[in-house]
Amino acid sequence: MNCKNKLLLFISVLLSINIMAQDSATKKTPFTISGTAGISYEHYGLSRKPTGWTGFTPRRPWNQVRFNFSPNMQFGKNFSLPFNFNFATTPTNFAGPYAGIGKQTFGQFITNPMNSFGLNPKYKWAELQLGTQYLNYSDLSTGDIGVFGAGFDLRPKGYFIKFFTGLSQQGVNFFTGPPATTGAYKRTNWMFSLGKAKEDKYEFGVNFVKAKDDSMSASPPPMLIKPQEGFTMSVVAKTFFNNGWYAKVEGAQSIYTKDLTLPLDSAKASFKPFIKGHSSTVKDYAGDAAFGKKGKNLDIGIKLKYIGAGFQTPGYPFMLPDRFDYTLNTRFNAWKNKDGIHRMNVVASIGQRVNNVSDNTLKAEQFIGNLNWFTQFDDHFSLNISFNNFGFQTPGGINPYGIKNVSNDFGINPSYTWGNDKVIHMISMNYNYSKYDERDVLTGNITSNNTHTGLLTYVPTYLTKELSPDFSLMYFDNSMPGFKLKLITISSGLSMPALKKKMRLRGQLQYNYSKTNSFKNNNNLIASFSSDWKLSQKLTWTTFISSNNFKYGDEIVPNNASYLESIIRTGFNYRFGK
Repeated sequence: MNCKNKLLLFISVLLSINIMAQDSATKKTPFTISGTAGISYEHYGLSRKPTGWTGFTPRRPWNQVRFNFSPNMQFGKNFSLPFNFNFATTPTNFAGPYAGIGKQTFGQFITNPMNSFGLNPKYKWAELQLGTQYLNYSDLSTGDIGVFGAGFDLRPKGYFIKFFTGLSQQGVNFFTGPPATTGAYKRTNWMFSLGKAKEDKYEFGVNFVKAKDDSMSASPPPMLIKPQEGFTMSVVAKTFFNNGWYAKVEGAQSIYTKDLTLPLDSAKASFKPFIKGHSSTVKDYAGDAAFGKKGKNLDIGIKLKYIGAGFQTPGYPFMLPDRFDYTLNTRFNAWKNKDGIHRMNVVASIGQRVNNVSDNTLKAEQFIGNLNWFTQFDDHFSLNISFNNFGFQTPGGINPYGIKNVSNDFGINPSYTWGNDKVIHMISMNYNYSKYDERDVLTGNITSNNTHTGLLTYVPTYLTKELSPDFSLMYFDNSMPGFKLKLITISSGLSMPALKKKMRLRGQLQYNYSKTNSFKNNNNLIASFSSDWKLSQKLTWTTFISSNNFKYGDEIVPNNASYLESIIRTGFNYRFGK
């Protein structure tokens, strides 16, 4: 299906739906339609100096056409038909637009991760799920990946029955390059959920999730990745009491095979016929629980989570194992003004993470904290304070030392507003300090990466003019042993209406000064322009143009190299409904 045929098909479907909506309005049938549809074209340009220099590679396809078709058709009270079609004509898989991806078959096109084709017809309590779906069953089963396939979600009389199967990734051949492509195995997913629920009262369900790689789907196969298979079972229970009290509990067990090419082993865990044990198969458990109370001005609760060292679920491929977390969480409002409105809002949590609980290496304890504290002192002055501590530590494995990545972030943001009947001024200052510690897995040395960021923003709002300017100044300082980076950014933008307010114009200019260690500074100038032209009540023409001119100092060879990167994007967006 070439680009011309795709465009003709897209326009035909759009006209058909519009005629259907007009006919429905004439006959006064209970049919409504909402959502959007659009088409856009993007041109990418790159000019490098000196000629032939390849130190900066293209980051996009030279030409790209994208389609968006996301209407929701409602037939009466009981039947709805939502679409979610977002796709592009030029393939740009996760392997990159220049990894030698050739002409796609139709199957490769609709399952390409950069595209999304979803169709969810629903009649009363029965929903059919087709195409790309992001389904969240529970926190320990599935909910973090997109799968292209088919399934259903049935909810008769408080019960729920869910099933879905499809592909979460296509097979990608190993390629030495340039550019090098690691490759991947084709992976098929299955998921099933059964239970009963009553809104704001209770929920009980069991979940089953499986994924399996096709070891013959990549040729040549990936060099550093082995075909895998995993199966997870979980039980979830939720209860909601009077006065805002609640309790949530989930327990899960996973059986995961790290390498399907290794032989079957009857001594290893299995759950036939869903998964058979191999010599690389491991079984482990996980669980989480939350208890607390939610109120109008006060929330408080505790949360516990345990993930076994061998626990791995296909629905959350990047979940950190071998840990135990426990946190105390709260939210509260305080300090009312004379009108009874709270001036202060605080959201916070505090707890601890224990890594390596399996005792295969030394345990590591880590403080977990989060704070967002907002206070509106009066009509002019407000202050927001934030703190975040996150990261992880893992066992040593084949290396002497485990991985340690822990970040502590502290931010303070005061804002002041003043004005008169012609203009309102707002000035905002933001300071953020970040300390990031990382451990070398071979030497055990811990490197601290310290970052200071300061941002000053000024925005005047004119009450008698149609202009909307903004100004900002940012200072960024990053240092670690043997490396120091300074960045200064000055930015200014201006927005205004045109053509009797049917068009909105915006331009922005930004200059970046950056300096690494004792090298000569780099200079970067970015300019952009955008317009939104409302051609009719439902049709809008959007345009975006940007230019990025970057000139290096003497930190790379050849010295004083530069590139000019440009993007031109234009397209039409149609809004269904009133």
